[in-house]
Formats: sequence, structure tokens, C-alpha cells
Amino acid sequence: MDCVSIIQLVERLGAELLLCGDQVRIKKGKYLPDSIIASIRRNKRGILAILERDERAKQAGFMVAIPGELYTVTLSNVSIIYVEHIEGRWEAWRENHYPRSLRIAASSKIIANGNTFDFVLQKVKQYLVYIINKMQKT
Repeated sequence: MDCVSIIQLVERLGAELLLCGDQVRIKKGKYLPDSIIASIRRNKRGILAILERDERAKQAGFMVAIPGELYTVTLSNVSIIYVEHIEGRWEAWRENHYPRSLRIAASSKIIANGNTFDFVLQKVKQYLVYIINKMQKT
């Protein structure tokens, strides 16, 4: 089982993995099966890396959609930015939707592609500054 699957399973069972320095804390974990606790211990480094990434995304204003894999931030009622881990790379893009319909994207724009989350997150932060400045001028 990979680290993302472990985190998702823990959440489905009503517990939560928290980052505490260089430790993983399990909130509401006393009822987790021993096999899951053992998986958390075996995959501690990978889980810590995901929790740290999730924290950096939250600090940048993103919501964690899928831990370690997908992050979103809403710019307006029709515009959303996504940062996703796709086939070993990170990609960020913005989608604009038709009003009152988030099912069909009216347009999309690639913001950044890269091998590391930190690189793509930095590009998205720069893009957000640009968009916010642009919105304030209008």
C-alpha cells in the first residue's frame, strides 16, 4: 500500500494523520487496526513528506483535495486553480467555468509543469500575485 492510500484509508476510518515536527501523530487512532498502524510505521518517511507538502499547500492558500496528490484554490465563482501530481510530475492549471456550471470548463490555462512540488507551487504563487494585482487594478 502506498503512502497516499494509507492516509486516505486512515481518514475513511475516521482518524487523521498529523505532522508534529519529524513525527506522525494519529488523531482518533486508537481504533485503527494494528495492520494500518504497522503500515504507518513502515512508511513514516513518505507519509511525513506528504504531510509536509500538504502543509506547504495550505500555507499558500490551497485546499487539500487528495493528500499528497491534488490541491485546489478558488479564485472566483467561475475560476479554480489546481495543482496535481500526474505520472511523477507536478502540473498546475487554471480552469474557468461557465457561470452556475462547474461541470464544463469554458477555458483552461497551464500555469506550470515541473518535477518538484516546490517549483510548481512557487510558480503558482507568482501567478496568484499577478492575478490579484490585475484584479485590484480593474
